[in-house]
Amino acid sequence: MTAVAAAGDAVDRTRDIVLVPCWRRPEFLWHCIDNLCQADGVRDIHVIFRPDTGFAPDILDVIRTQGTRLPSFEIQYPPVCPFRRTKQSANILLGYLQAVPRARQFVFLIEEDIMVARDFFRWHRKVHAQEPQLFCSIAAKNHNRDISVSPDADAYYCTTGDYCSWGVCMNRDVIKALVAPHINGGYFRKPKRYLRHHFPASAVPLAFAEQDGLIRRIQKVSQKLLVYPCVPRAYHAGFYGYHRTGGVDGSLKDKVQKLASIIYDVDAMRAATSQAGIADDSIPVTLSGGEWSALRRVQV
Repeated sequence: MTAVAAAGDAVDRTRDIVLVPCWRRPEFLWHCIDNLCQADGVRDIHVIFRPDTGFAPDILDVIRTQGTRLPSFEIQYPPVCPFRRTKQSANILLGYLQAVPRARQFVFLIEEDIMVARDFFRWHRKVHAQEPQLFCSIAAKNHNRDISVSPDADAYYCTTGDYCSWGVCMNRDVIKALVAPHINGGYFRKPKRYLRHHFPASAVPLAFAEQDGLIRRIQKVSQKLLVYPCVPRAYHAGFYGYHRTGGVDGSLKDKVQKLASIIYDVDAMRAATSQAGIADDSIPVTLSGGEWSALRRVQV
């Protein structure tokens, strides 16, 4: 697998790894990188961009221009995946395999339409320090179910069975021990058959057979907890794209500007998600981050 546009010190495990899968929304990726560059602790990470099969050419333009703002990055082109059903999952899961031997401690997953707050990395690292046996931490709102949570920026809660891929942080050892064994040809070839065989008691519907459904099942069986913040440190801004119709018109510059008028505005995002006929799980959060120095676990 060829890596290009590498910058900085990428291979000696002095940095944590951020995986950024991307496809055909360069305007979202522009904003994703813009917020990533402003996050506390970004100097300690190496970003691996993984354009998916059939990616838009403008994706590379955005990476190469915006990427110069990052301390260290590279592009890994998509692996050849003969299985149409799992090609997107292969891009992410094989990215995890690439990241494990290179990460200092953590591997983050930030998809192209995830916008991160300034304290995104700081929050993840702190909550893992306080809960060292975690399966993972997720910085976005838990959209799997409605939970009444504390409004305090220093509060977090533990849960199980609520995995999603929106702003994830996982210890490299967890990936190696629990996730990596399931990244294989059997899963990529026949994902539903694989899931039925390896997770026969899972309550997760087989409709959820992509990488997030696989990891959700792995987490549940592992009995390790995952963590959500009571005040999200990231949000999913993708009101159009994969499985969602719609979009904005114009040049790349026009699209970036149009998105800026929508994805950072609560009312505009509510209108956009309503028009698209989807749940308002893409509502912006305060990207400046809250005031906190320590975190505390709360019950929900």
